[in-house]
Order: sequence, then C-alpha cells, then structure tokens
Amino acid sequence: KRLVVQLIGDLDVDKWDERTNGALTAKCYINFNADFWWYDDESDAIPVISGGLVATTRWWWHMSGGYDKSMRGWGGENTDQSLRAWLCGGDVLRAKSSRIAHMWRVPSDRRTLAKYKLKGGVDNLARVAAMWFDEFKPKFREGKLDPHLNVSDGLEMRERLQCKPFAYFLHRFRRVYIDGGVIPDKVFKIRATQSGKCLQRHGGGYQLRPCAQGGWFHKANQMHENFPADDFDGSAEDESSEQEVVCGNHKAKTCAGCPQGHGPGWCHNDCIWNFGACMNREKFLKAQEKRKAKAAPSPKCCSGIREWNTLDCFDRLDTAGPLAYNCDITGKNENQQYLWDSSGRIRHFSGTCLTEGPDHKIKASDCEGAGAWEEIEPFLPEETKLYRQALITYKLTDDMPDH
Repeated sequence: KRLVVQLIGDLDVDKWDERTNGALTAKCYINFNADFWWYDDESDAIPVISGGLVATTRWWWHMSGGYDKSMRGWGGENTDQSLRAWLCGGDVLRAKSSRIAHMWRVPSDRRTLAKYKLKGGVDNLARVAAMWFDEFKPKFREGKLDPHLNVSDGLEMRERLQCKPFAYFLHRFRRVYIDGGVIPDKVFKIRATQSGKCLQRHGGGYQLRPCAQGGWFHKANQMHENFPADDFDGSAEDESSEQEVVCGNHKAKTCAGCPQGHGPGWCHNDCIWNFGACMNREKFLKAQEKRKAKAAPSPKCCSGIREWNTLDCFDRLDTAGPLAYNCDITGKNENQQYLWDSSGRIRHFSGTCLTEGPDHKIKASDCEGAGAWEEIEPFLPEETKLYRQALITYKLTDDMPDH
C-alpha cells in the first residue's frame, strides 16, 4: 500500500542527461480546488505526488483500482492516487537515493512541447473533489462542483477498501494546512487607511479599488524561528558598548551601523538582519527565547499574506507593489515574508514597506513614511469551520502523526 517517489531533477535536452546542480523536488500539496503546487521540507512523507513518476506494487495497483478510467489527459490522477494511498491504509514516501531527470515543458523550446493532443470533455479535478472531498466539497471552486458527476466506481472503491474521510488527510498534514495557513483562522480585505480603498488582484500583482471590489486575503506560510513578533517596529535595540561589533568583513560601533546602505549583505557575525534592521544577534536571540517562553505553544503560522482560495501569496515587493506568486508554505522564501507591524504598516523582509502613493497606486517605500493598512470585514471561513468540526467528529488529536 505504498507509493514511492524519487527525487525529480531537470533534464538537459541537449545532453539528454540530468542538468548539473539543478533543483531536486518531489513533494506537492493541494488546495480546496484540487490544484497542486510544490514544496519541500525535512520529512520524507509526501502529501501528493506530482504525476506518473512513482513506483508501487502490482498488488496495490490492482487492489486500489489503478487509474480512474473516466479521467482523460494529464492532471488529477496524481491527487487521486495519493488520496487512495493516504486514506485507504497506505502512505506515500520520498526515496532520496533515487533520481530521475524530467523534461519540463518550455514554450520557447519546441523540443519540449507535447506531441499529442488531449481528449477534452472531462474535468479531472472535479472528479477528484467528487470522489474524495466529502463534507469539504462545497469549497471546490466556491460551490461549483457538478452534483450529477458520476464517480460511483470511485465511491465503491472507497467503500471496499474502508477508506477514511478527507479530514484525516488534512489532519495528517496539518503542518501544511494549519501551520502553513491553507486553512486560515480569519479571512479579510486589506484597506489602506489613507484612501479607504482595498487591495485587489490585478494581473501579476495588485491594485487599489473601492472595497466593494476588494479581494479576500489571509495570513499564511509557516513562521520560521527568527520571525519577529507582532509588536516589531523595525527599530534596533540599544547596543551601547565600548567594544566594536564584527559585521562580517568589517566592524562598526553598533550593528545598526553595519549595513551602511548595503542591506543584509553587510550584517553578519555579531549581528543579524531582520525586516530591515541590523540587530545585535545575541540580544535578538535572547528576546526570541523570551517570546517562545511566553507563548504556549509557540506560534507556527504565519509569515506571509495569501489570496484566499488560490495558490498565490504576496511575493517580492517591487516598486509597483508585491508580485503574486505560488505560496511557499514552509515560510523559507524571504521574498514572501511580510509582517503587519504594531503601527499597521505591512513590512517586507527587505526592510521596505507597502504603501499608497499620491496617485492611489501601491508601491514600495521606506517604512518610516509608509502608510498604514487595516483588516476589514473579517470572517471565519467555511473550510475552517468544517475542519474544526471534523476534529471533534472523527476524534482527531495532536498526538496523531503529523507529516
């Protein structure tokens, strides 16, 4: 009852061999639209495989029914196979000792383009939701799942194998869904206090519009250990001392004097860079330890801002505002690290802030003069209500395996 996934590398189509020093990946997760995206962490347990690059036993393949015979083309079968394993008594693991080079589709390179045509007429992702999402089905595409979709074969298979409800999968990977903020505590609109307008998705970024047209957002992505507390205001601690600090290849009287306009690249050794401030490393880490001691348990979410019901988060903060890009649920991508500080400013890890310009367009600016933002119209989303009820109904507890 096990699926095994090798590390997936990048095929060099000129040499027909694995590209040297290319990225290696294997792990995916899904949202409530059954869309998947990549992530990586230290665990070898894989929530969702990416496709057909997987090994299993002949016995399990036939026992679980193999591929859904009504699906067509590519997409959806990876999630279906993963849920068959996790909810029907099996698991999905990564084999780090095995690698395969994959030829990714590159529009600019005709050699990588598909040489076949897909047969249309079947919504594979909808079939996944109809077969597996149980009480979470209303979340699929905001309630647009066809109630007449025939997945009787899949439901018969679930009954035959005595598979568990979908909530078990969400709970089994709560490091992704809870700590990563996919199931959020709160959804809200983001309003600029200066103009009273709200953020809305626009192309590959965001714009300000009347709040009736504003998009819905929530905090997301796991919080790394040095992520500052909500009362962070960007100021460095008092570091008065007769001894100079080592910044890296140079010294300064204080850590605040290390960067000299060069940013985090000049803040090392005795100092640490955090959201635009070069701070005394020892004092900063002691403050973090105090924070952890007060929290019971210490917070695991959130270090970013995500668009509700999508895979996208605020990414790099450019001159015209944040770009939108697939969320890094692990919180390791510094481009996606945003903090709503105690003054209402939305700070980026780079040390700049999101603000509204005089023309009511959003932009990056120095935090000292940046405008404030506020959450409005907050509510508890349906997926969170359903999950919390499922914890009670199915007696799911924190001492069960996570990842």
